[in-house]
Amino acid sequence: MDKIYRIIWADDEIDALLDENSKALLSKQHVEAIKCNNAAMLEEKLKNVNHRIDAVIVDANFTAKKFTPSDEKEVSGLRKAMLLRERYESIPFYLYTQRVNLSDLVDEEELSYFKDDNAIFFKGNGLLPLLDRIKNDVDKYNSAEFQIDNQFEKELNYFQTFDKQCDAKSYELVRGLLIQSRVCSLTEAENYFNQFRSEILENMNAVAAHFGIVPKGLSLNDFSRFLCSKAENYKPKEEVLPKALHMLMEYVVRMVQDGSHKRGNIQYGVHQFVSKYNDTLIIQSLLFAIIELMSWFIPYLATHIDKQVNLANWHKVE
Repeated sequence: MDKIYRIIWADDEIDALLDENSKALLSKQHVEAIKCNNAAMLEEKLKNVNHRIDAVIVDANFTAKKFTPSDEKEVSGLRKAMLLRERYESIPFYLYTQRVNLSDLVDEEELSYFKDDNAIFFKGNGLLPLLDRIKNDVDKYNSAEFQIDNQFEKELNYFQTFDKQCDAKSYELVRGLLIQSRVCSLTEAENYFNQFRSEILENMNAVAAHFGIVPKGLSLNDFSRFLCSKAENYKPKEEVLPKALHMLMEYVVRMVQDGSHKRGNIQYGVHQFVSKYNDTLIIQSLLFAIIELMSWFIPYLATHIDKQVNLANWHKVE
């Protein structure tokens, strides 16, 4: 079944625009259009339509209210549409106009949204270029990749910063897992324990040691104990990892260490459990715990770059 793209189209000449040829083109492009001839109707449709709206098309010259006659310089509808765009920010708006020069009607700031997004289309070029653009944008906005990059922009930036510190590939790992989790395509979850350990935890330990935040040569277990103020051989003068994250750090290190081993000296049998039951929730819980820890680590690192000051924050217990 072909995907249907649902739009609202606001124009004071909408009945003339949606002639038989336009309707045939919309049908061929699998686009359903709800028509409005003023901004009041546009607001009503955005509020009350009981299915998803993928995009909105507006004219440059149309009215804000019902039964208000329009003229060639009427832009009250466009200005009202811009307010609606801010309210429905997840829906893209497109300007479809006969006018090539709009500067005599509205100023640059009012058109900035359309200009910045390259979302101004001219009726003289026909409807097809606009429909193609809408479909491409909707497919992009609805993709898991786009949604993840927007939802986790700040957190993913932390992993990019981290990778530059230690030449790791944590960004690819975390972003890929977030996308797989979003589309429910995560498989072979038992293989990610090793990647969590080698790409993230061991590199976090190495970077922290490089800046003197922790002693050099700590095992992952000792690294966790140091950050949680539980190390037997080292005593920090002040808290490094916030107490609220102590249990999270211990959980991540213990589970990743245990899950990295298929057999031998293991305590919990995490790898076997995940493999046997095709469990993905443990990996997802570790993924978000690691995101939380990295969201602490990178800002902490940014304010603790003086190695000598960091070294003075702890001492070895004789």
